[in-house]
Amino acid sequence: MQSGSSPKEDVATEPQTAFGRFALWLSDAAGVLAGICIVGILLLVCVEVGLRQFKRSMLVADEIAGYLNAAVVFLGLAYTLARGGFIRVEVVYDAMPPAVKMLSRWVFTSVAAAFIATILYYAVQHVQYAFVQDTRAVSVLDTPEWLPQSVMVIGLAVLFIQLVAFLVERVRNVP
Repeated sequence: MQSGSSPKEDVATEPQTAFGRFALWLSDAAGVLAGICIVGILLLVCVEVGLRQFKRSMLVADEIAGYLNAAVVFLGLAYTLARGGFIRVEVVYDAMPPAVKMLSRWVFTSVAAAFIATILYYAVQHVQYAFVQDTRAVSVLDTPEWLPQSVMVIGLAVLFIQLVAFLVERVRNVP
């Protein structure tokens, strides 16, 4: 990579491995689901505002919108990574020599993968506990907590797959 390249230089336009293509497809699918959740939030809010004109309410719009908002965040993580949308300190990053920049990518991506794997492990444990204990939200819907929490696990898993694919793609293409 050139030292003066764009912020999206970490993103390969076309993954070279089948795993990389699968991870990109999975990240894109999660991104589409996140987009659908945003539309769902918009529709919920619009319906709730409309109902209030008639002194009515769904009584669950805020709860469902909260679940959808969490889904947007977690399902959007891998898509954001795959498309080069994560924020980094460009001033510091651009000042690095190319070899240090490449090493820093390896280190940061490896650390991120280990961190996400750890969070994913504990998130799975948390969801299993919520399922076994049948914990429920204190709300009108009485939602089993493992349902919305599962979206968190799915989003973290897709992010972990994307991070691993990012490393695999770079391992194959190291000069």
